[in-house]
Amino acid sequence: MLMVAVAFIASAIETLLAFNQSGLVDIFVISLSLQTIAIVSALLLHAREQIVNRVASTALLLFWFATVLVSMMRLRTSVTTGLAAENFPIIVATIVYMSSSLVTLILECQPKPRSLFRSLLGEDYEDGSEYFSDCPEERAHFFSRLTFSWMTPLLEKGYRDPLQFEDIWDLATEYRPDVVTDKFQRNWQHELNSSLPSLLRATIRTYSEPWIVGGVLKLARDLISFLNPILLSRLIGFVSKYGTPEAQPIEYGYFYVISMFVVASLQTLTLEQHWYQNMRIKSMMMSGYSTAIYRKTLILSNDSRQNYNTGGIVTHMSVDSYRILDFVGNYSHNMWSAPLQIILALYLLYRTIGWSMLAGVAVMLVSIPASTHLSRIMRGMNKLLMGYRDKRMKMMDEVLSGIKIIKLYAWESSFIRRISDVRKRLELATIKRYGFLQAIFSFVMTLVPFAVSFSTFGVYSLFDGVSHGPLTPQLVFVSLTLFNMLRAPLTQCSTIIPRLNEAIVSFHRIYSFLTAGEIDFAAIEHVPYDRESLR
Repeated sequence: MLMVAVAFIASAIETLLAFNQSGLVDIFVISLSLQTIAIVSALLLHAREQIVNRVASTALLLFWFATVLVSMMRLRTSVTTGLAAENFPIIVATIVYMSSSLVTLILECQPKPRSLFRSLLGEDYEDGSEYFSDCPEERAHFFSRLTFSWMTPLLEKGYRDPLQFEDIWDLATEYRPDVVTDKFQRNWQHELNSSLPSLLRATIRTYSEPWIVGGVLKLARDLISFLNPILLSRLIGFVSKYGTPEAQPIEYGYFYVISMFVVASLQTLTLEQHWYQNMRIKSMMMSGYSTAIYRKTLILSNDSRQNYNTGGIVTHMSVDSYRILDFVGNYSHNMWSAPLQIILALYLLYRTIGWSMLAGVAVMLVSIPASTHLSRIMRGMNKLLMGYRDKRMKMMDEVLSGIKIIKLYAWESSFIRRISDVRKRLELATIKRYGFLQAIFSFVMTLVPFAVSFSTFGVYSLFDGVSHGPLTPQLVFVSLTLFNMLRAPLTQCSTIIPRLNEAIVSFHRIYSFLTAGEIDFAAIEHVPYDRESLR
């Protein structure tokens, strides 16, 4: 509060000095007046926040962060334009205002003491209450959630000593099974009461919030990632012209380098937050679906139990639920993100190197089915290999469990031949074929980048070379960057459809189970138990 008051005084002095110097109410004086009013509003909000909220206000944190950045830009402008010597008192007031804002931002990011709220709020809020939740995520402010710094104490403790169960904090309120399942059950019961129940609508009502947030973060990450090739082109152009009459000022180079760092940082932050939202929705959906299936199992009618055995119900809870949440958490956003990335990458490639980029795209399109086919064969062979290993281990267990009988009848040679036959004829032969396919797959994956660049630049050099000038490092490096960005969404397209089909099948299986016949509780009569009547 003290530093906010200092910032208010510095802003008010800066406004008065600017008005006395100009003698007019110009745009600079108006902006400083609005700044002072904003500081007064922030002061009142801080006074309220200290009483009612243990978590720092996101709006105030962003306000002070933006204030520090704007003050630094104003100060730099004053120094570079030579206004610092003419308006020295205003510069001093700006420095004091920026320093107090920075200190306020730092102090606001510190955790607030629990004793403050215990003394202010009295006995209504004890240590075990929800207000004083043990989970640090619920007490983390905006920047702490953005950087996951609220997990630092746990990671430090795990680095020093092995973590114990007592070291793990309680679940956040939104992840507690009772909260997650109750919300899903209410929405599903609402659908059951309608004429046409829909499991999809119930799922959307329950889990749409983290999915939408994750989609916005995914969109931001995709758009930000395409700034890197643009900045790389500008940076290479700056370096190539440096020291020539056409050279740009050195400030441009610093701007490109800093911008690339900022873009990479933002890209990392948005991507990690996107996956965090995906993990949120996956954990919530697993709790909601598993509990709904378990509750349905308890009230199935006798006729319905003939169609659903124990193994099928367990499959619904494990395999079917996992396929749905795996698609929603890992692949659903790629249905719109992959086409968007492909369109943007092709557009930038065309702007960079012209129609010659079609040669590289054609090579990538040919390589994707080939690599997908090899991956499918390797996955099937790996499953076969695991089956052979299980067979050999089962034989080994049988030998060890009956070793006395084997020794008694001198059957060692026979069992050795059987085990060796499985090991050599089946397992080792499969490992050899798997290694051969893995070598081919690695060769194809190593050859594809070279083939893409060779075909693209070869076609450009032989048949074009005019539309965008000679083949320079600027064209080469930017094109390679865009081709690398294009490879991921093209690969994702081959995996989205199979995952979608699996999720649809599992979704219909769970829907059929949840809408199966139930026990008619109205036909059940509860009679009090009377021990005397049995005598």
